[in-house]
Amino acid sequence: MTFKNLISNINDMHNTLQIKALQSVSVNLTIRNYLIGHYIVEYEQNGNDRAKYGAKVLESMADNLKHIKGLSTTNLRLFRQFYSMYPQIHQSLTDESKINLKIQTNKLLTHLTFTHFVELIKIDDKTKRLCYEVETIKGNWSVRELKRQIEILLYERIGLSKDKNALLKSLNCEKKI
Repeated sequence: MTFKNLISNINDMHNTLQIKALQSVSVNLTIRNYLIGHYIVEYEQNGNDRAKYGAKVLESMADNLKHIKGLSTTNLRLFRQFYSMYPQIHQSLTDESKINLKIQTNKLLTHLTFTHFVELIKIDDKTKRLCYEVETIKGNWSVRELKRQIEILLYERIGLSKDKNALLKSLNCEKKI
């Protein structure tokens, strides 16, 4: 091994492991946000002292958790909505027997950041949201690209198109549906 090869190997290993570390952090933050949403919903449904806080639960939580970055009232509201819109994530975290669901959910968690989910939870129609989830994973879309595809009504255009693959190719979504 030459010195040049040594340096190259170390650079390659560093870059690969740094990417994996960032992906792991992203997945774990997404799971954290989901579980916070779960705790909020559980508290709102069953909390013994919820009347004490009334409608200001999220504001009170944000104030008490201000030492943790990213737990603003707005984000807590998003976490609660995220939990409500993606029940399959909870099932995959708690039920090991549902292998296919777990694999599908793991793809969601490993390919999409929480910012992707923020865009997706704005879509009320489950089928439409699923379409964007699938296309985002297949196309490895950034959040910016996902937003662009939603804005140009990709889902509706796919539904109206007679040649769906040609449409996706023309929109730079080159993977086949």
